[in-house]
Amino acid sequence: MTVEYEQIKEKFLSGTSDGCEVFFEKNGFYTEAGYCYIILDELEKARDMFTWASISDIRGHWGLVLLQMLAGKVTLNPTYFEIRNFLELDLSIFIKYYKAGYINEILKFSDFMAYYNPETFKYLGRAFWANNFIPAAMFFLRKAKDKFYNDPELHYLIAYIAYHNDKDFKQAEKSLKTCLEILPEYAPAIALLKAIVCVK
Repeated sequence: MTVEYEQIKEKFLSGTSDGCEVFFEKNGFYTEAGYCYIILDELEKARDMFTWASISDIRGHWGLVLLQMLAGKVTLNPTYFEIRNFLELDLSIFIKYYKAGYINEILKFSDFMAYYNPETFKYLGRAFWANNFIPAAMFFLRKAKDKFYNDPELHYLIAYIAYHNDKDFKQAEKSLKTCLEILPEYAPAIALLKAIVCVK
C-alpha cells in the first residue's frame, strides 16, 4: 500500500470522508470505496463496490452481507471469521459518523450473527465499550455471558466497567475472580485485581 493510501484510509477512519471515495474507487480499492459510499448513504454504489471487491477480498462479501442487514433482509450467510474480523470495526466507523440508524439495523441481526459466531454479543459489547457507550456495552456483554459464560475476557470487561465506570469494586472483584477461575493466568485480570486490593 502506498503512503497516500494510508493517509486517505486514516482520514476516513478518523471521521472525515470528504473525497475519500474518489481516491479509493479510482485506484481499485473497492472495499474501502464501498464503506465510503455507505457513509454517504449511496448504498447502490456501495453494493457495486463490494460486488467487485468480493471477487478477491473476503471483506467484499461481508460488505454485501452488511448492506443486506442495512436493508432489513439477509439472504447471504456471514462467516465466523467475517463477523470476528469486521463487526466491531464497522460499528466503530458508524459510531464515528453518527449513523445511529445503520447501527440499529445491524443490531436487529445480532441473534442471526450469533448463529454463525457465538461471540457476536461480545464483539458488540466491546465496540460500544470502546466508544464509551457503557449501558449498551453492558447490555450486550451480559447477553454474551449468558451464551458464552466460560469466556474469561467477558468477565474481565464487565469487571473493568464496574471498576472504572461504576466504581463498583465489589462487582469488579467478583467478576475478576470468575475470570481467574476460568483462566488463572489472565494477566489483565490479575493486574486489575491487584489495583482493587490497593484501593480497598
